Amino acid sequence: MTNNESTNITGNKVGEKLVQQKKEVSIVEDTDGTVRLCTSASTDNVPVSAVAQKKQFVMQKVTNGYHWGGGGQQRLLMENPSPSTLDNNDALDFIESNQIDSTSSTCVIDVVFCSTDEMERQIYGPARIISSVGVKRISGNGSVHFDNIVGSVGYMDPSGVYHVMGTDSLPIPYNITSGTYVERTTQLFANIPNGFSTDENRLAARVSIYAFVDANTTGQVRLNLTRGSADSYIELVMR
Repeated sequence: MTNNESTNITGNKVGEKLVQQKKEVSIVEDTDGTVRLCTSASTDNVPVSAVAQKKQFVMQKVTNGYHWGGGGQQRLLMENPSPSTLDNNDALDFIESNQIDSTSSTCVIDVVFCSTDEMERQIYGPARIISSVGVKRISGNGSVHFDNIVGSVGYMDPSGVYHVMGTDSLPIPYNITSGTYVERTTQLFANIPNGFSTDENRLAARVSIYAFVDANTTGQVRLNLTRGSADSYIELVMR
């Protein structure tokens, strides 16, 4: 080594350009649902930093609505369930259909839930949709048929219009004769073929329930949203 040369702690000469090693990128999911891109060294000088997280949003009904979409949204997607004593109003624990008397499959509940999260999010699919549904007979000797359920994920724009970005459905050959609610939980996976952003919009989800009854029979269906619990919810990856 000449007198005008020196080395640093890496063993390289001062001023010498370092060539980074090629990196491999792998996707890792932590126990808390965080999804990370893990890398080793790379020949590219551009750092890889993209962190996504799996989040759950509970479907809830409230009295005092969230101000979005031209009005107070009373059906919400919330990261935490409402307190079990919210407004001391048991009617917040479900959305109930009108009495069902049609003998052919009919949409009896069709509701959209709006998120209160105002941050811009990047949404990826598929989205998991869990729905707890109750079915009962009100009168007659026939059966009440829970026929089909459709779930979707998308966004609500500032005018209150819902835009579908991914959907799934599940035909259900399920019927009951009970005079009290019989509960059934369904699971859907709504594929989102193209990730989307909530920029200037709000994450939203929709649940549509189809049912019918036998002749001379009436029934009823409800979507369960019990306060203090997660009866019905969506789960998806976002960053």
